Amino acid sequence: MKRWELESAYARERERNAELTRRIGELEAELAALRAEVGPLKEMVAELQKLAYRQAGRFRRDPDRLAKGKKPSGRRAGEGEWSRPAEPTEEQKAKAVDKASDLAACPDCRDPLTDWQDHVHYEWDIPPVVPVLTSFKSRSGYCARCKRRHRSRHLDQISEATGAAGVIVGPRAKALASDMKHYFGVSYGKISAFLETVYGMQFGRGGLYRADMRLATRAGPVYGELIELVRRLAQVHVDETGWRIGTLSAWLWVFCGSDVTVYTIKRSRGHQVVLEILGQQFQGRLTTDGLLTYEAAALDAWLKQKCMAHILRRLKEMSASAQATHRALATGMSAVLREALALARTRTGADDRSYAEAAAAIEARLDALLVEHLSDADDDAARMARHLTKHRAALLPFLYHDGIEPTNNSAEQALRPAVITRKVGGCNRTVEGAHAHAVLASLGATCRSRGIPVLDFLVQILRATTAPPTIAAATLTAAD
Repeated sequence: MKRWELESAYARERERNAELTRRIGELEAELAALRAEVGPLKEMVAELQKLAYRQAGRFRRDPDRLAKGKKPSGRRAGEGEWSRPAEPTEEQKAKAVDKASDLAACPDCRDPLTDWQDHVHYEWDIPPVVPVLTSFKSRSGYCARCKRRHRSRHLDQISEATGAAGVIVGPRAKALASDMKHYFGVSYGKISAFLETVYGMQFGRGGLYRADMRLATRAGPVYGELIELVRRLAQVHVDETGWRIGTLSAWLWVFCGSDVTVYTIKRSRGHQVVLEILGQQFQGRLTTDGLLTYEAAALDAWLKQKCMAHILRRLKEMSASAQATHRALATGMSAVLREALALARTRTGADDRSYAEAAAAIEARLDALLVEHLSDADDDAARMARHLTKHRAALLPFLYHDGIEPTNNSAEQALRPAVITRKVGGCNRTVEGAHAHAVLASLGATCRSRGIPVLDFLVQILRATTAPPTIAAATLTAAD
C-alpha cells in the first residue's frame, strides 16, 4: 500500500475515533443524568413498599407534612381565651344539693383544731339517667255502620301495638341511636351497649336496624324535599367516595350547598347519578374535581367550576419533579392561579374597572402559559397543559360571580363522616340499608347546617301520623 493511501486511512480512523469519543462523552453525560433521576425514584419506591407492609399504613400521616407543618405546643401569648366551668348563678347555688363534711380533730396527731374557716366547693356532674316509662291509655269502639273498630291515639304515640309487642323503645332513644349510627359512625353493637350502660335500656342490634329502616321510610318525603332544595341552589358541590353494599362495590355520593346536604349510594360512578339527583334542568353551577364523569356529553351545557385546590395540589407535586418542564409549568401556573384566588377575595369593595383589568391580565397570562406548554416534549407537562386547556372555561368563573367558591372543600368535608363510618362500620350489607343510611345521614347533616335540633326533628318524624314535618318549617322554627 502506498504512503498516501496509508495517510488517508489513518486520517479517516482518527476522525472516526474522535467521533466515537464525542459520542461516548454524550452517552456518559446522559447516563449520569438518568442515574441522578432514577436515584430519588428508587428511594420513593422503597418507601412505598415499606408503607404497604406496615400495619397502620392506611392511617399514618405523611412524615414530610408532619415535619414541615408541625406547630409548637401550647397557645401563643394573647391568643384565645382561658376557658373554665362557669361560676354558678345565685339561683343555681340555691338549688344545689348540699353535702357537708366535718373535721373533729387533726387527722395526723389527733389534737384539737383552732382558727376554723368555712370553704365552699361546687361540682357539676351528670345525674344518673333513669328512662321515663310512659303508659298510653286508649279506648276503642265498634262502628256498626263502618263495620270497623276505631281506637283513640295520643299525639305522642309512635305505635299502637299491644300484647307481646306492647312494650317498645320510645322515639327519642331511637332518634339518638340513629344519629349515633349515621352521623357519628358508631356500630349497632356499640350503640346497643351504650344504651344499656348509660340508660339501662336493652336494645338489640336487630331492633336498632329495624328501627332505622322504619325511620328512613317515614323520612322519605323529607329526603325528597332535600333533593328539590339542592336542585335550586346556585352552586352545588359534588364528590364521591368508594363504598360497599355487601360484597359489591358501590359509591357514596354527596351533593351539598350552603345549607343542604344530600347523600346517595349507588352502584354506578357515572354521570347518570348526577342527572338523577340534580335533574335534567339544573340551572346552578356544578363544582367538582377533575373526574371524567363530570365531563359527559349530557353535562356539557351545565355551568361548572373546577376545584382549584385539586389543581394546585397536582401542580405542587409536579414542582418537586426533576424535570425542568415540570417545574416551569408548575411554578408559572401555581403563581397565576394563586393570584386569581387573591384577586377574588378583593372583589367586594374593589373598583370595577381596575378589577376587570387585573382579571383580564390573569386570563392572558393563563392562556399564554397553556399555549407555551401544550407542545412540550415532556408527556406529563403536556398532559397537564391539555387537561387545563380542556377545562379552561371552568377554571376562573369565581373571579366574576359573587358567592362562587373556587374549591370543592364543602363536598370533601361532607364526606368525612361517611369515611369514618366506612372504616368503623364497614359500609352496608343490603341495598335497603344503604338507602336508609343515605336518607338519615342527609337529614342529620342538613339539620346541623340549619341549626335544627336533630333529635327533636327525628322525634317529630316518628310521631307523625300523616305527613312528616318539613325541613322548611323546622328551619323557620329554629330561626325563631
